[in-house]
Amino acid sequence: MTIFEDEIRSQGGLLRAREQAGAAEARRAAESWRDVTHLLVAARGSSNNAAVFFQYLAGQELGLLIALAAPSLYEGSQQVNLEGAGVLAISQSGRTLGMLEVLAQAKAQDCATVAITNDSTSPLARASDTIIEMRVGPERALASTKTFSSTWHALAQLVEAWSGEPLEGMDGLADVVDHVASWVLDQPLPLELLNVKGLTMVGRGVGLAVAAEIALKVREVTGVRAESYSAPDYLHGPIGADGEGCTAVVVVTDELTDDVLRELLQGCRESGMATLVIRPSTRDAVSGDAEIVLPEAGANWVVGLSEVVVGQTIALRLGEVRGRPIDTSPRLTKVTLSA
Repeated sequence: MTIFEDEIRSQGGLLRAREQAGAAEARRAAESWRDVTHLLVAARGSSNNAAVFFQYLAGQELGLLIALAAPSLYEGSQQVNLEGAGVLAISQSGRTLGMLEVLAQAKAQDCATVAITNDSTSPLARASDTIIEMRVGPERALASTKTFSSTWHALAQLVEAWSGEPLEGMDGLADVVDHVASWVLDQPLPLELLNVKGLTMVGRGVGLAVAAEIALKVREVTGVRAESYSAPDYLHGPIGADGEGCTAVVVVTDELTDDVLRELLQGCRESGMATLVIRPSTRDAVSGDAEIVLPEAGANWVVGLSEVVVGQTIALRLGEVRGRPIDTSPRLTKVTLSA
């Protein structure tokens, strides 16, 4: 078994182990932000995909505006007005390029800062007022799995703590992730549709964050060109740039309506693309070339994380078919470090 597969399988248990401590840290973070009008989130790579998830979940559940930082704006002497903002930085290593500059400006403007990190001794942790730890141990494979799912969990805990009410699906999340990982790792996947010259992952809302994370995992592990779009943006123009020899992977969450899904699949067929649909069992079957139906239904944000686990497994199996070094992708490094 590869390290990557082992870490996919480990995620449910690790989420279960961090539940109590993570919830307490989320409550402290939420309390520190009681007077803010909005949040600014700084992140890169997989962490940025998790930040997009947070943007949707906090907007849906709390009506809270989440802005995504562009770290280059915080370099040098340039000042960005952060009045009214709480600031969150996400980095599993705590050393990702650009995060410290965002926090430095936040500190200078007396903004309450929080870091989500897997290293409580890192520069990012030391620079933040409050730390939320991932608590999942070091990522051993190059492509992240457990740090992404723990970040997703931590962000959902933040939303729950802020609202003061239980978030639907929180109590059973670890069990769902366990079940989905065990199930999908034993499933035959439609690899003939995926071993192509290009893949496009499409979703909407929470599903956009899922699509972006699956695309990143596929690029890292398999070497296949993979990109991601929101469904409305893809229909607006890029769908015409793909064609024969490419496959669209459509991630279905609540935000992607049946009408838009049908339009999307029809457009893909007309351009000559194959289609694979990943959906919960609560949504009707569609006319794609293949579909993966989740064994668990539930809250939309939980469905999203389940689909990420499916995407991790797609990357694993496709990488195996292509003879790739699964745990050490060529020319890629784990993280871009800052001092």
